Amino acid sequence: MTFGEVIQLRRGALGLSQERLAELVGVSRQAVSKWEVGDAMPDTDRLLPLARALEITVDELLSGELGRQGPVTEPNEKPPAQHSDQEPGWFALHWYWLGLIPVAWGCYMLLNLLVGLVSVGLFIR
Repeated sequence: MTFGEVIQLRRGALGLSQERLAELVGVSRQAVSKWEVGDAMPDTDRLLPLARALEITVDELLSGELGRQGPVTEPNEKPPAQHSDQEPGWFALHWYWLGLIPVAWGCYMLLNLLVGLVSVGLFIR
């Protein structure tokens, strides 16, 4: 896939017009048009903003391989639904803090034991 085809395909998949993409990158609409037809290439300082606007990496932009993004959807097509098991659950995010509960209880019990031993030691004297 050529550089221009990548721009055109991703722009269409995201529902961006040439004007909107040009605004996001900081260039004119004519520049975006020239990039898409292959008449020009963007300056290197425009590659990162262009890749971010197209939601791909600079490597994907330059290589023409959109493998990381998966299948590119048409503008009128809805993206495939993501599974809820891909996002971590509540316990996965908070397991560390839940583990502190038994630690705190153990510290409390140890403190009670030490206080008891000290008071018994003082009483025996």
